Amino acid sequence: MTKNYTAEEILQALSTHYKESIFISDGEGNVIFVNEIGAERVGAKNKEEILHKNVRELVKDGYYDNSPILKAIETKKEAYATLTYKNKNASVSHCVPVLDNNNNVSMVVANNMSTEHSNEWAKILSKEHANIEKLRRELDYLRLQDHGTMIVNSPKMKNVIQTANAIAPTDSNVVILGESGTGKDMMARYIHERSNRSSEAFISINCAAIPEQLLESELFGYEAGAFTGALSKGKIGLFEAASGGTIFLDEIGDMPLSLQSKLLRALENREIRRVGGVKSIPIDVRIICATNVNLEIMVQEKKFREDLYYRLNVFLINIPPLSERKEDIIPIAESFLKGLNEKYGTNKTISPISIGTMLNHNWPGNIRELRNVMERIYVVSPGNELIFTPVPTAEFSKDVYEMSKAKEDAQTPQYDSLKEYMDSVELEYINKVLKDCNGAIGEASKRLGIHRSVLYRKLHKER
Repeated sequence: MTKNYTAEEILQALSTHYKESIFISDGEGNVIFVNEIGAERVGAKNKEEILHKNVRELVKDGYYDNSPILKAIETKKEAYATLTYKNKNASVSHCVPVLDNNNNVSMVVANNMSTEHSNEWAKILSKEHANIEKLRRELDYLRLQDHGTMIVNSPKMKNVIQTANAIAPTDSNVVILGESGTGKDMMARYIHERSNRSSEAFISINCAAIPEQLLESELFGYEAGAFTGALSKGKIGLFEAASGGTIFLDEIGDMPLSLQSKLLRALENREIRRVGGVKSIPIDVRIICATNVNLEIMVQEKKFREDLYYRLNVFLINIPPLSERKEDIIPIAESFLKGLNEKYGTNKTISPISIGTMLNHNWPGNIRELRNVMERIYVVSPGNELIFTPVPTAEFSKDVYEMSKAKEDAQTPQYDSLKEYMDSVELEYINKVLKDCNGAIGEASKRLGIHRSVLYRKLHKER
């Protein structure tokens, strides 16, 4: 059962044991209460020495250099100030006026925290703010990630996974090679999730997608006022946000040479410096990077730093294209279809004839192309069996594309009607736009100014 304490007992505990200074004055500034630490801090022998004195008198006698209590009485609002005592110690004072029914100041309660304690709290809050900002940046990037499942049936991919499993527990840097769309980002996440850093951040950034002037501030952060448009409080970079975890640098071959030198320094010194900053910030990150270009050739052409290449290329993983891992094609396609069925509440399947067609397709766009194809045929196929018919765009077969290109260069064909000619020109232009959009139906339909369902119909229209 809780004991009932008297107001006097509570006040005595507050007066004796509270470790910050408390002053309470009346509406004229006369001290009507002070705790023991408050008397000690201003240099008084005891509480009685300053009780009932006016705060103006205490300032005049040199107990401290100013009194925000007077400002609170004058303005009837909370007041703040830094007080310096005669022993040269200091505190931060927060004064709160207590108003009576006539809106007059009847009392002022002043809480004075020593600057030593204030600085300790500032450090704690600064650290917590940094942690919150780190988590916020991590979450921002996690929302953009596509968390797929690694599907491995082919012998080549089984060898790749075996290598990845051996590499994962180390802190060594890794370079992942592979054509566009082969799943280099998923491989990077696979390695991270099997590393000793799996409980920490995994942050991905595409070096080719961000302008050079912004990429540096994204990676390393910036201080307040570092450039026009900078946030007033500055911003932490991805290296800080990923500290303790893994940072994935996709398309590393597109990183500007000027930034490559800064990345090398970060790797060698294990510290970064924000844009516009002078303080070095320690970091602890594992680097996994990916590219679809030959970095050795770029080194020979002086487009990529040789020292950075060898610093990054501790382990090399080469992901084969989808055309070399045919055992994975149908399982991956079915995983995409499963997601579509769950999203739209359907039970569609891939038709038997389409399975053979898909296995014989070259898939130049790899897994990314396969994903787009599954979305397309899910929408346009009649019934519950999906029909796959390759369309001659960059999204599909290299052989078909090369044949269409050869036909393009040949003599202009004859047409039976103006409509047939216009249909041919329309298809040619659609194919060109699809090629420019890397086979992305949604992006192509926007560029063409038509709905994606109209685009599907035009692609499958009998000609």
